[in-house]
Amino acid sequence: MLPRARRLLPRSIRARLTTAATLVAAAVFVGASVLTLATVRGAGASADVDAALMWIHLMVFLGTPLVLVIVALLTWAAVSHALRPVERVRAELAEITGRDLSRRVPVPPTGDEIADLAATTNHTLDRLERSAETQRRFVADASHELRSPISALRAQLEMAASYPDETDWPATGTRALAAADRLTGIIDELLMLAKLDAGALTQRRVVDLRAVAEEQLRHREGSPVPILLRARAAAPVLGSPVQLDRLLTNLLDNATRHALSRIEVEVTVREEQVVVTVTDDGDGIAPQDRERVFERFTRLESARAKDKSGSGLGLPLSREIATAHGGTLTVADHAPGARFVAVLPLHRG
Repeated sequence: MLPRARRLLPRSIRARLTTAATLVAAAVFVGASVLTLATVRGAGASADVDAALMWIHLMVFLGTPLVLVIVALLTWAAVSHALRPVERVRAELAEITGRDLSRRVPVPPTGDEIADLAATTNHTLDRLERSAETQRRFVADASHELRSPISALRAQLEMAASYPDETDWPATGTRALAAADRLTGIIDELLMLAKLDAGALTQRRVVDLRAVAEEQLRHREGSPVPILLRARAAAPVLGSPVQLDRLLTNLLDNATRHALSRIEVEVTVREEQVVVTVTDDGDGIAPQDRERVFERFTRLESARAKDKSGSGLGLPLSREIATAHGGTLTVADHAPGARFVAVLPLHRG
């Protein structure tokens, strides 16, 4: 038990205790040696050596409590000194609140476990601060995006209610339904993003991405932009059918908004990966904007000009889904147009 308890102590405390114990042991050894020599020498050849040894034993017996007291005092002093950084860390943590996550705990220059604990605490506070900032920005952006379709819907209904006899009710109903559909889409994407951010576990099974792509094309028959699918073999991955379908839906919706004459979808298996590419022949994405399009609520000027009803959540959600499935989603070099490449782990049953 003692060796295990000793390992639980920080290195700084162990070093101080080792030094104290070494000094006390050395003092006891030297004192006992000197006392033994003096006693034996004083006894002389004619003296009783056994009586001298008894005297030594008595001195050692009487000196043991004193030695224990010295060791206890040294231990208390060493532990108190070594644990002062822990008290400073505790006091600083007690002052940190959710309103101000910019403060950090002091890291002692001891290089031991206490210093590691303080450094880890600061790293955790860094992550919490970034998470809180992201959440605040996300709430602000979401409020703005939801306010626009709600305001448009309210204005249409108020105008229709003010002039009921002059209102084209079928057209008003169509516009209101479009606004409601946009609201539904934004809310669905926000809910899915919230689940992904929270790390919520979803039921996963083997999903054939080739079959998902084929189903997407069946739903999009009659689209103003023709879609060409290249998929020779099954492409199984382990994941959420709903999320993977949403990933491909968002990529195809984005390609449909920007394509001029055609969209190409390719599903291939390369070694231990399933690669899905969605390519359009539109204006493309500038290299400096290829990461920006994956930021939430970010819409490029070209996208706003072609479709004002977008939310800027589709591509970020698709990347989050790919990441949650152990894969990636990037924009590859291609001309003309843009090419999105999703790479997911191949499932071998």
